[in-house]
Amino acid sequence: MTRIDFVPFPPTSFPFRDLLVLEQLSLGARDTVCEIGVGSGGTTARLAKLCAQVTGFEISGGTIAELRYLEDRFSNLRFVVGDITIPEQVRPFEGAFTRVIACDTLEHVSDPAAFFRGVERLLAPAGEYLVTFPNEPQAKMHGITRFDDSAGLEALAARAGLTHCRIGNATLSGGANRIADALGWGPLKLARKVLRRGSYKRTDAGDAAPQTFDQTHFMKNMGTYRKFAPALNLYWYGVLKLMDLQGPAFEIDWAFAKAPFVDCQVFMTGKKPAEARAAAKSASAST
Repeated sequence: MTRIDFVPFPPTSFPFRDLLVLEQLSLGARDTVCEIGVGSGGTTARLAKLCAQVTGFEISGGTIAELRYLEDRFSNLRFVVGDITIPEQVRPFEGAFTRVIACDTLEHVSDPAAFFRGVERLLAPAGEYLVTFPNEPQAKMHGITRFDDSAGLEALAARAGLTHCRIGNATLSGGANRIADALGWGPLKLARKVLRRGSYKRTDAGDAAPQTFDQTHFMKNMGTYRKFAPALNLYWYGVLKLMDLQGPAFEIDWAFAKAPFVDCQVFMTGKKPAEARAAAKSASAST
């Protein structure tokens, strides 16, 4: 079974991806982790309970302002307002992390090549990354970036200096999917109907999908949700535990047999070459 801890704060908006991260990425008490695009901060806080040091990198200053109180709750957690596609903003953190994670972020990035270069800079030699995002057809995409084929996506990572790339489609397993439908999506749809609020894809300004988390209805009402966070998160914790009891909650379809690459939840992992460590030591010895 996956280790899923109860985290009372912050209020959680989409906890299922935590199972995907914990099932597919080896994480330990000695790992230093960078999460790119922290969203509600739920995954970031959960990682802080597992790892030595966690840094949340987020382009939205408004989002980080709402989450700063978590730094007082977790001494090993820090948030950084920055854009990893800009080398000057990444430079203070180069080579600092054994793991880099980005969940549902890449679809909002206008320069994916620069994104992967940023991931490479952040990783320590032999460090691993995990990226997952919805790759949607043009007609229904809520982000600004999509990919026509997995080869093009893999090429971006390779050009950034990342290796051991694997790309697949992440789907909920049968038992976990039934629990998610009954206890996750069902109550969420009912709540949206009662509150007369649309999905994540709608904003108060109209039909345009938000591209940063501080534009979402959830973040705009974070102060209200925070009052009920322990109860809300306890519910989600129970749902995650039930999903976990069914066995691995997520399956990775590496052959894209269940859904085509152009319309799936892309799951991608890889590494920074360990050789970079030897090169760094050699350069240090010569100075």
